[in-house]
Amino acid sequence: MVRAMIRGSRPSAPRAAGLTGLVMGMLASAVQPTHADDAAPPSDPVPDKSGYTLFNPTPDDEMRKFTPDRPAKGFSVRTVDAGHVEIETDFASYTYSNGQGTITRGIQALDPNFKLGLTDWMDVEVQFNGLQYTRLFDTASGRTTIDGSGFGDVFLRTKMNLFGNDSGFAGLALIPYVKLPSAAPLISNGAVEGGLIAPLALRPADYIITLMTEIDVLKTATGNGRYTNFVNLIGVSHPVPGLDGVNATVELYSSAGTDPATRPVYTFDLGANFKLDKHSIVDIGLNLGLNRNSPKAQVYSGLSFRF
Repeated sequence: MVRAMIRGSRPSAPRAAGLTGLVMGMLASAVQPTHADDAAPPSDPVPDKSGYTLFNPTPDDEMRKFTPDRPAKGFSVRTVDAGHVEIETDFASYTYSNGQGTITRGIQALDPNFKLGLTDWMDVEVQFNGLQYTRLFDTASGRTTIDGSGFGDVFLRTKMNLFGNDSGFAGLALIPYVKLPSAAPLISNGAVEGGLIAPLALRPADYIITLMTEIDVLKTATGNGRYTNFVNLIGVSHPVPGLDGVNATVELYSSAGTDPATRPVYTFDLGANFKLDKHSIVDIGLNLGLNRNSPKAQVYSGLSFRF
């Protein structure tokens, strides 16, 4: 799963500051006037869709802009239109880590996330982390310490949009979730975990700026205790000039908690997607670790479609 928690230590200050400056520069340029793709003009108000439900689906010509939670780690504030289904999945994901004397390579094939629109402002989601292969190599002994495969855990979510679901300068959603352990010990920590995700989207012109915070209750690295984990993210998405239907995303991501044995994670994430049509999008992404114990790199590609 692209958004899986990864343990690490603090990044170097110059590198983190430089990346923060890059994102801040993109934010500053976002206020320049340009044509908006995401916000409805005042003369074209959004139709009243409050009466649409699972059993009274939203008509195709009234469906909102397709903005899946892929790529990168930020979540969209938009829900699936009532009575419609959305599927998002990796084709494949490869992760490489090299820290504390251990080289780790991981491959995941398919992790479908099935979404169902219940109302105009709420959907439910079930994600199955697909077939995973993990290999750990100890550099000191020259031996492989772990080599195995299995299926990942199951995540249950519901997304509730508070405002800005169809259009407007801003949007906000709440996403409570729970993880159900269903994988082998090699793949999973065997614990039920959960949390609350709150993405805020700002839409100046044709930019989408995502500010996301998340609070998790997770199992400690040792023992069977629980600790509180905090995730924060800032991301900017914008159409690529000269490439019709292509959008690029850049993010800064952090994950840090109260468990002394679980080190913070900091990553710099890049992603791009290409709209095949109104209801299908392919994507590719690259996540780069900013601290010693985060994965050095993770590359993935996937597909999202709705009907």
